Amino acid sequence: MQESAILSELDLAIINALQIRPRGEWSRIGAALGITGATAARHWERLTRERLAWIATMPGPRFGDAGHTAHVFLSASPSHHTELAERLCQEPAAATVTRVTGGHDFRVDCFTGTQESLDQIVSERFSSLPGVMRTETAYVTRVHRQSSSWRSGILDQRQSRSVSADSAATPSRRTAFDAVDSALLDALGDDGRRSWAELAALCAVSPQTARRRVEQHLASGYLVLRCEFATSAGLPVREASLILNVPGRHLEAAGRYMAGLPDCRVSVEVFSVHNLVATFWVHDLNEIHAYERELEARAPGTVVFSRSVTLRTYKRVGHILDREGRSVGRVPLPMWRRG
Repeated sequence: MQESAILSELDLAIINALQIRPRGEWSRIGAALGITGATAARHWERLTRERLAWIATMPGPRFGDAGHTAHVFLSASPSHHTELAERLCQEPAAATVTRVTGGHDFRVDCFTGTQESLDQIVSERFSSLPGVMRTETAYVTRVHRQSSSWRSGILDQRQSRSVSADSAATPSRRTAFDAVDSALLDALGDDGRRSWAELAALCAVSPQTARRRVEQHLASGYLVLRCEFATSAGLPVREASLILNVPGRHLEAAGRYMAGLPDCRVSVEVFSVHNLVATFWVHDLNEIHAYERELEARAPGTVVFSRSVTLRTYKRVGHILDREGRSVGRVPLPMWRRG
């Protein structure tokens, strides 16, 4: 792999390690990469200082047990695209905002604590934004793969196993959610590698309480930590999505097939005029055609509702991005604010 002009091969390896273990000890990550823990920490400090990489907090695979998720597709007049993108980025429930090709102009991934709040955002706030001509909502009903499961593949199998190995006992799951949890997860959202002592000081609890509660929420699957990076500075990938209508008898198998592809970032079943959405990071868009042909063989009767390419990502999991994909701000997700 060619070295990026901004991210070195070592930078990319550290990012891959943190995709596997976002709060991994620097000593373990350094040992897996053949460097000291101090060197690994120093590289990460530069990446975060220059806004080239960060650890994001996002709803986990079990979020749907208590919360609600939807993909909202918007069509808007071209003269309002810039203003609309800015307004969408300021909506806390709009976790990810992208400008896309295909049948719509924008795709917005929304997370809310209640169905009522989600419906209000879509039917009232989004539809009244400048230039919006049409909205279409796809409610997520089953998650086969989240973007937090995607790996860049820089590390070899031995290195990956070394980073991921863990002998610690799995903490109990936490289902309660109060003001202390809200504060902890907000603070963690600003910096997913904050120490337990830092989180404790910010939230007026003991380091033991901070660690116990965060680890319990992670164990519950309610939230996950995800290592993000500015793709323009690293891997030369393009984001593309297939929006599909799959016969009901094949839907689950089709979702699992998409989820098993190494390029797949997201594979979810949805309730809308279509029923499956799959998003990929690929080096060549021709790869998507190959996946499409294989899916049609596995699930006869599948119809491609839309194909889209992401032209620009304005916001990703609460982090506002500049044109180079750097994190330049954050709008906290609303589900962290309860109690």
